[in-house]
Amino acid sequence: MIDYTTLKHSSDGMPTWDAYLGILLKLAMNKQLWTADAIKTAAVDELNLPDELRNREYNSKYTGNVAKNRAGFALSDLKIAGYLRSPRRGEYEITKLGKDAWKKYGLNLNRAVVHDELIYKQHQAKLAKIKSDNSDTSETLVSFNEDLIQDWFNQKVDELKDQLLAKLTQMNPYAFEELMVELLNKMGYKGPNGQSIVTQKSNDNGIDGVIYQDALGLQKVYLQVKRYAPSNPVGRPEIASFSGAVKLKHTDRGVFITTSSFTTGAEEAAQNLNITTIDGEMLTNLMVQYGVGVEVEKTYHIYRINKDDFVD
Repeated sequence: MIDYTTLKHSSDGMPTWDAYLGILLKLAMNKQLWTADAIKTAAVDELNLPDELRNREYNSKYTGNVAKNRAGFALSDLKIAGYLRSPRRGEYEITKLGKDAWKKYGLNLNRAVVHDELIYKQHQAKLAKIKSDNSDTSETLVSFNEDLIQDWFNQKVDELKDQLLAKLTQMNPYAFEELMVELLNKMGYKGPNGQSIVTQKSNDNGIDGVIYQDALGLQKVYLQVKRYAPSNPVGRPEIASFSGAVKLKHTDRGVFITTSSFTTGAEEAAQNLNITTIDGEMLTNLMVQYGVGVEVEKTYHIYRINKDDFVD
């Protein structure tokens, strides 16, 4: 069983759809052929969810189990990316690409890796063309209940994060460093009277940025950033090298940011060396949360009765 609380989840504790990606691959590795319903059920069972989450259903004319529905989103993406295939309608088996992904990422497989696959990108490009070709047709109106609206919203945010991560990996290196310093400033690292600088142009021994947390610069946070592809995780040697550069500055406070991920060895080294790590998943979450590199496109309002206006 997997501790569901350790997975990516919504504010109510329900695992998000992409939390099921690695779990579904694990199941596909252990059994040759699955029906869609069987593997979705097995994925939810693998988490040992409390009854309140395990049995939650959409509560309108749209019926179905919320957890299984989210597992279904993940199942669809794994097939689109070429990690699974359907030898017959409604049946799934793992492919060589899927086996390779399992060996490399295991349960740490995330949507950034899946969406970076060439097959997935080609599929999305095809959908975009179809949408463009049919842009003059009338929109279909669908009534959503709150659960479905939240799932739709979560998918939109996830799509935005994928686009954001792609933009970050294509940025000019120096502009990327400036953006990362801006993010830490927005998060409050700079403090009310501090300042921050990007140091890449001076080639300061692997230190990409410095945040002075007070007016006199007595407290500092050193920053290193890496624009890596999702398939290129940061390893232990890079963490050790950064830690050494930080200690040369007579401090031990450092933040290491990457657009990819960290190996288990890198995470262990960072914890022992007092280095804070921010991977691609956390990075895009923080950028959306603090409004760095993104802006609000539309705002929707849900209204309720103001009881104060109807006091007897």
